[in-house]
Order: sequence, then C-alpha cells, then structure tokens
Amino acid sequence: MSTVTTAQAAASGRDAPAPLDQVDRRILELLGEDGRMSIATLAERVGISRAGAYSRMERLRADGVLEGFSARVRPARLGLGITALVLISGRQPAWRTLRAELARMPEVEYCAFTTGEYDALILVRAPNVETLRDVILERLQASETVRATQTIFVLDEVVRRPYVLPG
Repeated sequence: MSTVTTAQAAASGRDAPAPLDQVDRRILELLGEDGRMSIATLAERVGISRAGAYSRMERLRADGVLEGFSARVRPARLGLGITALVLISGRQPAWRTLRAELARMPEVEYCAFTTGEYDALILVRAPNVETLRDVILERLQASETVRATQTIFVLDEVVRRPYVLPG
C-alpha cells in the first residue's frame, strides 16, 4: 500500500477544489451557522427546491467538500478557561511521531505543522494553569520528539468560524 502525500494528492487533482457556485456557497454558509438545519428550511432560505437542496448536499458530500457535521461548543462553559497557543520546535525527522503524540493529547484542539522557526503550532484548552503546565512541562518538553516550546496565552477570541469559504 503506498502512502500519498498532500502535495502528491494535490498534484494528481484529488485535492483540487470542487467548483462551487453562489448556491453552493450559500448552502455552506447556512450550514456553518446551523448544521442541524432541515433540508426544507435550507431550500427555502437558499431559494431552491427541496430536491435541489438535497441533491446539492449529496454532491458536496460526494465531492468531499462536506465531511460531516459537528457541534460547536464554548470551551469556557465546559470548564476549559485556559487557552494557549504553543509553538513547537521538533527533532528532525521525528515529525510523524510528534504528530501521533499530539493527536493523542486530549487538551490539543488543533495542530498544524508549519514552515519557519517552529515546526508545529497547537491550540491547547485546559481547565487551569496546572493542567497547562503538565501538558507543556511534563508531556511536551519531556518528549524525545520536542526540542523546545514557546507558549502564548490567549486573552480573548474574537472570531470563531466553522470554516472559511472561498471568495
């Protein structure tokens, strides 16, 4: 079984953007606001037939644009009042191992591997500073895959979108 990188997939067209018209964009916009919206309500708000809305949703799923539906939660209401961005310098070439370690950490909401001075950026949500300290000092910095970290506390989050739509 061969492993296909993101660059190879993009070059082969498998990750090529699906063509979206204004109706598709409006459907995605409305679903971003309320993923539980019924097909009938969606059709009405977009201005198309119910069958048209259903077939477009199915096409968006088949094209891989829609991967599923999820709930958005407010972390602070769950007791996760501490949010931090952590920049990570990894040991080369252990990024796959680091990726697996980060994926197993329940406090990591988001992870991106990057170019530049740092190899990865993670968004950590924790109930308190002690838990954040444990994530950074006991787990990340103790890992053989991590050379160094830099932590940035998030004081306020201004924009939370489920996704960004193309122009």
